Amino acid sequence: MRKQLWLPSFYSSGMILQQQVSNQVRGRGVPGSVVLFSLDREPADGRSVSPLDSQYGRIFTGRTTCDEDGRFALDIPPLDGSFDPLTLTIESGKEAVKFVDLLLGEVWVAAGQSNMQMPLAACCKPEQLAGITNMHNIRILTQSPDGLTGKNAVYDFHPHDDLAEARWIYGDQTELAASVSAIAYSFARELQLDLKLPVAILETALGGTHIHAWISRRSADGQSAIRQHIEKLGYHRDEQTWNMTGGSQGARHQPAALFNSKIAPLAGLGIRGVLWHHGESDYQYPDYYQAALHALVSDWQTIFRAPGGRGPGFLIAQLKPHFFGHYGFDRLAIFNEMLAACHHSLKVPTALIPTYHLPLDYGQGLPEWSGPSHPTAKMVIGQNLKTVALGLLYQRKAPASAPECADIEIIGGKLMISFDNLIDGLYLPDNSSRVRGFKICGPDRIFHEAQARLLYGIKVLVWHDQITDPQAVSYAHADLNQFANLMSKDHLAVIPFRSDRIPSRLSPPMEWLHCEDLKLWCCPNFAHPEQTGWHPAWRVERGEGRLTVEPVNKSQGDGALFFEYKQADTTEFSLEPMLGYDSQFPPLDLSAYDTLAIDVFNPDQQFKSMSLLAAAGQDVAELFLLDDRLSIPPALRWQRLAFSLKSLTETEKKSIHRLVFLLEDKRGKGSLYLDNIQLAWS
Repeated sequence: MRKQLWLPSFYSSGMILQQQVSNQVRGRGVPGSVVLFSLDREPADGRSVSPLDSQYGRIFTGRTTCDEDGRFALDIPPLDGSFDPLTLTIESGKEAVKFVDLLLGEVWVAAGQSNMQMPLAACCKPEQLAGITNMHNIRILTQSPDGLTGKNAVYDFHPHDDLAEARWIYGDQTELAASVSAIAYSFARELQLDLKLPVAILETALGGTHIHAWISRRSADGQSAIRQHIEKLGYHRDEQTWNMTGGSQGARHQPAALFNSKIAPLAGLGIRGVLWHHGESDYQYPDYYQAALHALVSDWQTIFRAPGGRGPGFLIAQLKPHFFGHYGFDRLAIFNEMLAACHHSLKVPTALIPTYHLPLDYGQGLPEWSGPSHPTAKMVIGQNLKTVALGLLYQRKAPASAPECADIEIIGGKLMISFDNLIDGLYLPDNSSRVRGFKICGPDRIFHEAQARLLYGIKVLVWHDQITDPQAVSYAHADLNQFANLMSKDHLAVIPFRSDRIPSRLSPPMEWLHCEDLKLWCCPNFAHPEQTGWHPAWRVERGEGRLTVEPVNKSQGDGALFFEYKQADTTEFSLEPMLGYDSQFPPLDLSAYDTLAIDVFNPDQQFKSMSLLAAAGQDVAELFLLDDRLSIPPALRWQRLAFSLKSLTETEKKSIHRLVFLLEDKRGKGSLYLDNIQLAWS
């Protein structure tokens, strides 16, 4: 006989329900029939309890009646979380279903694109997995990644009643947990260790998706800006043209396709919040995305219940540094800037964390997760999200979001910057002494590399020696901003910012000016993204020599270049910064400057001289002398050499392909320290 009592498949033994909020249980039965509910609790330690103890035994009973379509729904009332297992029994007529080992705790949705979807197995070595996946009371609701069941399944124009291939797994089932989102599992693990409560993750993320697939049909059609954008991309479908796209890969981009299949079926469940890491597919459209994200949050509020009445919290992770090609060096930065604005404008509790401080190294183990789009440093993102969750939603002594600029004060031609969301102050990692990532402009609105100093661990002083009337400041405003290093002692990176949006002349980062790094993370050739990685920041161009970084003898920052050279048949040696990598947006534009100065230290007690050569304009290879050769006396002190750029035409200044420092030493061997390259104007 066919069963009449049906419930969505995610109601299952082993599930976790959100504490302190009602959770709806719904299903279908015989129209007009009565459905009975009972909930029983047992002690986690198995001890005997008195029948008079109201905390255990049967703690809830309820009944409802199926409507004319056979549908029923009933709310389990708010209950406090614990590790005590529950048994939920649902009966109708002669049929009954029983779910055991239910827990009450903290439930979070993991949502976004591939970097949220990226599994533990792609981020950890096999021998590490067992030591990480050892938490029995972490539970993960998994589902079909694309929201479909079977090869011939298609997306529905209307919301589904159930998830495809829903399954609850335990956090200590290592083989199964290996496929769980690394960010989400790390978050759940850290949260459980802190709260001492069961934690559940509802996995929904899917790579390569647009935000319009995650919002409701009502929002996609009802907001003109969203609808027009979807139409412009060619993804809009109505009920008559629905699924007229080849295969599920294209069909998933239909408006509301993933909302209907992966989010809407969860209606009535309680959650504490959402982990949101999404945007690579939409980064070129920040204004549109801002409207769509507001719509998504509103839509998801109608799906999920949350304790406290303010709606589920949204913990947003900004996109990692990445080179998307020659569309502009700050397109991704502008997208992340928009996410920072959403952090303040969304109507639910919201936190934001950057990710630029994390290593960009990627693995080669699993082909689908290899490549620069998928760095393996995901566990720290989960830990950072846990930190802000504690401050935002759990009333712990922790920041409610990452530190961000709160106030800027002008003091004697310098800018004093204060920050919000500091508990224990700021610091520079890796024992660094230089604050990296700030730029500043004067009335001409040309931004220049700035000097910065950390004050009292809570403020930053920013200045440029040639700017006496500063107008604006920026921090880490670049797509490839992984060098920026301002952190809170809670291990959260400071949110990148610009103090205003007035049209200005910006430029890509020029970390080579500081002579502190032998390698840089870059993409040499956009046509070959697999080449992305660590590459030389400097090279010896003429003669035989060796470059190292000297951390003690320096004129500023974290170190100086130490150039050791020796070759019997030459007296000329040269070195140059690598300016031609695609992700550095060559050629270099020096049209705002007329002088290049460099600090040198001559440890050999012998006369030397230096020239500056350049390749500029149409010829990317031929070098020519920019200024007279400058002497380096044998003195044990730092000396400043200043080379004029005035021999360059404006066209040449705007297209510098190479800058080469040519050193002459008549002995043919020796050494020289180089540091603190500065670009100046008159």
